[in-house]
Amino acid sequence: MVERIVIKIGGATLFQRSGFETEVRSLLRQNQNAQVWLLVGGGDLVEAMRTANRIYPRLKVDEVHWQCIELLDHTWNIAKQIVPVEHSIASRQDLEQLRQIRNVPCVAWVRVESFYDRENCLQTPIGWLPKTDWNTTTDALAWLLGKVIEADRVILMKQCECDSAWTLSEAAHRGVIDSELVRLSQANPGVRPIVELKRI
Repeated sequence: MVERIVIKIGGATLFQRSGFETEVRSLLRQNQNAQVWLLVGGGDLVEAMRTANRIYPRLKVDEVHWQCIELLDHTWNIAKQIVPVEHSIASRQDLEQLRQIRNVPCVAWVRVESFYDRENCLQTPIGWLPKTDWNTTTDALAWLLGKVIEADRVILMKQCECDSAWTLSEAAHRGVIDSELVRLSQANPGVRPIVELKRI
């Protein structure tokens, strides 16, 4: 059976350094026999919202969370223009169609709102849903995508120092991944998806 992998690439990689295309293509070559679902983070766009919420604490965190989800459309659009691939998952329907194709290697850029938005939350097991606050980043959303599509692995690509031997709790304690990913994985024990850390 073809392995199904979610690879989450931090938005900082897109905004703060050159070589994004080279690095993504290298990842794809390393996983050319797999089905790869690519997810990109929000980078500076979302960090600006975090700063705004810190300056104006009266802003409702729940509303800011959903505004950040909408902002992820922009990094998804940029990433798929820089590195065009076979599939572009824009909607729940797109996601379901590709999810049914299990044994064919391919690559897709995934829009977050194809599997996680206010409406789709009603279709997702409540125990899989992250909290709508700043503890949730695209790390936790990558895990959720992995659950939704029944991925074998979720790989979190990081620019900072990380060690694949770290537990998720240790990585969260070091500030490398978000704490919500830890909470969700502990609340949903099981083999899949296996979460791995790698440095990009």
